Amino acid sequence: MNLKKIKVYLLFWIVAVLIIMIGIVQNNNPKVFFDINIHDTYYVMSNFDSTIFISVCFFLMGAGYWIVQKLFKKKLVRFLTLVHSIILMGSFLLYWIIFFFNRRTQIDPNFPLFDDSQSVNIVLVSELLLIVFVATPIYIINLLIGIFRKSKTE
Repeated sequence: MNLKKIKVYLLFWIVAVLIIMIGIVQNNNPKVFFDINIHDTYYVMSNFDSTIFISVCFFLMGAGYWIVQKLFKKKLVRFLTLVHSIILMGSFLLYWIIFFFNRRTQIDPNFPLFDDSQSVNIVLVSELLLIVFVATPIYIINLLIGIFRKSKTE
């Protein structure tokens, strides 16, 4: 299989399906929640709902690329598409690598209150900042350049 023939929107759709499958497999405990404390307010969301949200985001990004390439028949900037894809796919892979590595580490029985989830939280926050402030503007700029570009795809 030639890697140059794989379309970027297909990669985003594949990752969206993978996220849903991981969410279904990991949803063996319905009482698991994701909570964020901001000052005096807690935002609580079930893990499966956050999985659905992230999957829909990946699907919509793939749909944006598909609309520009197939419906408008315009070319995207290859470098911007590559950077955006590497940031999002790389953050997805990095999160799961750290998540499974952190899950495999044993909790010290002498000090059971110690939880080594700080590394996962640091990675999540840094990935969120990278996605929001770098990848999303790159995605929007790439789509706008593709839409308003005069050259069409062959």
